[in-house]
Amino acid sequence: MLCLLKNCRKCNGDLVLDGEEWRCWQCGQYYYPITPITESLDQREEPPNASLTAAIGEIVPSQRKTRVRRSPRNLNSRIVARDRSDSRWWKRNRDVVKYLDQGLSVREISNLVSHGERQVRIIRERLHDLRTNNLEGEALGAVA
Repeated sequence: MLCLLKNCRKCNGDLVLDGEEWRCWQCGQYYYPITPITESLDQREEPPNASLTAAIGEIVPSQRKTRVRRSPRNLNSRIVARDRSDSRWWKRNRDVVKYLDQGLSVREISNLVSHGERQVRIIRERLHDLRTNNLEGEALGAVA
């Protein structure tokens, strides 16, 4: 078996000629040649150039890859999901936040609600972070 090793652009691993395509030995990235492979040994000894394409169909440039921009639709769905998650958190922890605002200790709150002391401390830390990182200046407290 003839095994020709080249350089992978993703992980700098070794490329192995696997049939008509190149495959990275370390990470498994596939590279497909644009031009048909000729059987001459002179062309096989050359390093892979921009004539190889990645498995996703894009030509692999020698420079740094450009960052993919997300569409506004994806960002909006993430914002909605975050808001929904935050509202569920406020509903679930409304009583704990109310007791924390009253100044009760962690042990007293854990006896009053069905949370352990550790969960009450986590809620207290998140509430403290929300209040210190609040840029709009609106008061954060128990949701009515």
